[in-house]
Amino acid sequence: MGSIYQGPPSLLQDLKVTVHKSSLVFPSQETEKRTLFLSNIDQVLNFDVETIHFFSSHKDFSPKIVADKLKNTLAKILVPYDFFAGRLKLNPETSRLEIDCNAAGAGFVVASSEYTLDEIGDLVYPNPAFAQLVCKTSNFLKPGDQPLCIFQLTSFKCGGFAMGLSVNHTTLDGLSFKLFLNNLAALGHNKPLAVTLSHDRHLLASRLPPHVTFPHPELVQLKIPINKDSNPRLCSHPRRPCLQYFPADLGQHQQP
Repeated sequence: MGSIYQGPPSLLQDLKVTVHKSSLVFPSQETEKRTLFLSNIDQVLNFDVETIHFFSSHKDFSPKIVADKLKNTLAKILVPYDFFAGRLKLNPETSRLEIDCNAAGAGFVVASSEYTLDEIGDLVYPNPAFAQLVCKTSNFLKPGDQPLCIFQLTSFKCGGFAMGLSVNHTTLDGLSFKLFLNNLAALGHNKPLAVTLSHDRHLLASRLPPHVTFPHPELVQLKIPINKDSNPRLCSHPRRPCLQYFPADLGQHQQP
């Protein structure tokens, strides 16, 4: 038996979001000035990934308390995740992208919506209006000085809030991003990092110079000697493809 088609739910087209403050957050401690190598995979996956995380209201966490705590926690986690506060740059010698861990800061935006979470409705269905909950670029910065990570905290009239993140994929993949959120929550509770990660991308680098570690018989060029008993069609090199024209008169082949 078939099922009755249910169309998409009624969605708000405008969440009426107002941005109150945009700023940069810097590491809470001095970090090492270094350059982070990016693998060939990272060279290709150079784009921003946007995620939104909704939280219901809590009597002990007003929007201001949440904003202050998240901002302080972000400053703490920028110490072990120093590349989040860095900037992408092009190495002129290798023509490869790298992350300059220069502590230039991560983006932090505080905003509010005129709706409650209940008025927004289904939070799972992909609503195009949710794009208002993620800050894609920092308009107060130069185009070449864009953060690799931007947090936007949007509070709602009910006391709930949404945490929208825009993270460049060169910094983390999906699994590493999940572990990053676990570490962010741990530091927010004044606990040590939940998972200690290795940020050395040379583990994914290609060999320099390249070298073969095992035989590849499929690439071996066979040298077959040609003698008088050899079939020239089997031993000769294939001819280059060509196009030839032959004159023909179809009238001569017509049957009476």
